[in-house]
Amino acid sequence: MVIKKQHAVALERLLADEEANKPYTPLEEVDEPTFVELELAGLARFSTPVRLVPTYLGRELALLLRELYEQGPAAWSESEDEAGGEYVVLEGHGLDKPEAWAEGWRWIGSEVIAMLEAAERAGRVGPLAFEPLMERGLAVRVRDRETKKEYVTLSDAGHRVLEIYRAAEPGLEIDAALADAVRKLPLGPAPASELPTPAHDEHRLEAMRIIAYSVPSSDVFAFTALGQAVKKALATGGWGEGDVFTSDILWALADYVDTGEATEAGLATLQALGYVGPAGELLPAGEWALEALRLWQGGVRAEVWSFAIEAEEAEVLDQIAAQWQKATETNPEERPTFEVLRRAMIDRKVAEYKALLEKYGRKLDEMPQKFRLIAEKFQGAADLARWYDENFDLREALLGLESFGLIETGEDEKGKEVFYLTEWGELVLDDQKQQRRGVSATAVKAITMTRRSFSAPGYAWWNEAREQGLVGSTEPTRSGLFYAQLAEHSERLPHLSKYELMVFHAIPARGLSEEEVYAALEKKLDRERIRWALEKLEARHLIDRLPDGNVVETEAGELLDRALAGVPEGFGNPVNPIVFRLIEALRAVGSLYVKEKRVRILPRNVEEALEYSGLPKDVFDNALEAARAAGFVGRNSVNEAGLLLLEAAEKMNPGEDVHGLMELE
Repeated sequence: MVIKKQHAVALERLLADEEANKPYTPLEEVDEPTFVELELAGLARFSTPVRLVPTYLGRELALLLRELYEQGPAAWSESEDEAGGEYVVLEGHGLDKPEAWAEGWRWIGSEVIAMLEAAERAGRVGPLAFEPLMERGLAVRVRDRETKKEYVTLSDAGHRVLEIYRAAEPGLEIDAALADAVRKLPLGPAPASELPTPAHDEHRLEAMRIIAYSVPSSDVFAFTALGQAVKKALATGGWGEGDVFTSDILWALADYVDTGEATEAGLATLQALGYVGPAGELLPAGEWALEALRLWQGGVRAEVWSFAIEAEEAEVLDQIAAQWQKATETNPEERPTFEVLRRAMIDRKVAEYKALLEKYGRKLDEMPQKFRLIAEKFQGAADLARWYDENFDLREALLGLESFGLIETGEDEKGKEVFYLTEWGELVLDDQKQQRRGVSATAVKAITMTRRSFSAPGYAWWNEAREQGLVGSTEPTRSGLFYAQLAEHSERLPHLSKYELMVFHAIPARGLSEEEVYAALEKKLDRERIRWALEKLEARHLIDRLPDGNVVETEAGELLDRALAGVPEGFGNPVNPIVFRLIEALRAVGSLYVKEKRVRILPRNVEEALEYSGLPKDVFDNALEAARAAGFVGRNSVNEAGLLLLEAAEKMNPGEDVHGLMELE
C-alpha cells in the first residue's frame, strides 16, 4: 500500500464523485498509473473498463484523510477536563491537504506500516518512529493518568490505517514488461538506490506487497516472502506478452495441478508461460508460482527467527573438533572432556594474548577495549589458569553452544562427560574457518525478516549484516543464507547466562526501548555485554527487537518469565540445556496431573529418566539438584514452573518446518 500526493488526490476525487451521486469517475479524469496502483492495493476498482469507483476500504481511507486535513498540520492537544480514558493527549497533529505535500513524500508505505505494527505490538511508538508517525497524524504524545508517565502512542488514525491495511486484499497482476524488470532487480536487502525501475513499477510492486522498504526512511529495500516466490517463478517462467503472472493464471495452474484437467487452450497457455512442461508436468517455475499463490492467500509467516554466536564460542567449537581429531589419531585420552578442553583453551588464550602484547607493545591504549582489559590482567598474572577462569567462562560457552544445537553433551564408554559437534556445529565451524567473527541476531534477522509479508531490515541491521559478511552489496551471501537456514531449522533449547538473565529481567512484556534497556543496566554491565545479551535473547526467540527501536518479549519469553517467577534472587544459571534435558526426561517417565499442574515421578522411574536424558549420571544428579533449588522440580515431581519451562521451549522454535525461500542451491 502506497499513498503519495497523487494517490491522496485521486482518492478524494473518487469520494467526492460518489458523494455527488455520480455513478462513477471517468478514467480520463484520473491519472491511469495512479489508479492502477490504488487498484492493486485494494483501494479502488473498475466498475467497467473506463469507470472508476472506490472500494469500501478506499472510501474509509479517503474519509480518514479528510479528518486529518480538517485537524491541520499544527500541533493540538486535549485538556485534562475534555480527555477521557486511561491517558490525556498532550500533542497531536493532522495533515496538510495533499497539494501542499512535498513531491515524493509518502504518507503511507511499507515503512510506515512496519512502524504502525511495531507500535501496536509494543503498546507505544518506538524512538525511530516518533517523528515520522507524528507528522503523518498517526501518533500522539500522551500522559498516562495513573503513572503520570509521558510517551508516544498510536492515534485513532494510526489504528484505523492498520485496520484498512490488514483488511485490504492486494491484487496480483504482472505483465511482461514488469516481469522483465523483476528479473533484473536484486533480491535484497539492498540500498533503495539499487532500484533503477520507474516509479510506477516500484509503486505497483509495493502495492502488491512484493517489495518493502526499511524503517524509518526507506533506505533499504527487499523482496518480501511473496516477492521472493514471484522472482523465483519468473526466473524460469512467465514468458510471453501481455499478462504473465496474475491471480487468474495462478488459480488456473492450481486447478490443473489439483485435478489434472484443463482445456486445450488453458493448458497451452500454461505451457507457453513456462509453468507446465510439454508432457503436462509441473516445471520449477510452476512450483514457485504455486508457492506465490499460497503466500498471496495469506500463508506468510508471522514470526522472525534468528541466530547468534560470539567469536569466543566459535573458538570452543574449533577446539572440540581439534580434540576429537587428536583422540582419533594420536591419544584417546585427549577426547574433549571439560578438563581437557579447559587445558587446551588456556594454552590457546595464553598464546593469543602473548601475540597481542607483542603486536601492541606499550601501546595498549590502541588495542580494542574488549581485549585491552584482559591483556592488562594477563601482563600481571602469576597463575595463567586462574587468569583464564576469571576472564573466560568455558562452561557458559558450552551451554550456550548446546542451546543452539551446535554441540551435545554425552558420555563416553567410561561414563565421562564429553562434548560432540552436531551436524549444525560442523557447518558453523566450516563457515567460521573462512572468517572468524561474531554473528549477531540483528545481522541474521536482516535476511530472515524479509520472509514476512511486508518487511525489510533497517539500515543499521543491513549494515551490520554487511560487516559480518552475511549480505553483499545487493543480496545475501552464501554465509548469510546458511545462517538464515540455521536460524529457521536448528532446535533451540532454553538457556540464560547470568548476564542474559539480568538483561531479561529488565525487559517487560512490552513498553521499553532498546536504549532504555541500556540505561537501566549501565551501572551493572558494560554496554558490549548488554549488547550480546540482547543478541542471544533474540536469537533464542525470547525477545523481539522491533524496527522502531522497541523491545518486546515473545510468547516464549513471557512463558519463561512466569517459569522464573519463583527462582531465588541471585541464583546462578537457573535455565540451561542440561536442566531442560533433565526436566524433559522426568516428564517423559512421569504422569501428568492436570489439576495440580505437575508431573509426578515414581522413585523407580528416575533411573529410566537418566537413560532417557542421555546424560552422564553425575551431570544428571547435579542438574536434578539445580532444578530442585530453582523450583522447577520437587522431591518426586515436575512442578508448574518446570512445565512452563518446557512450554517456553516449544515456543522458542517454529511449530512446523519453515521453508525459507532464499535457500542454498
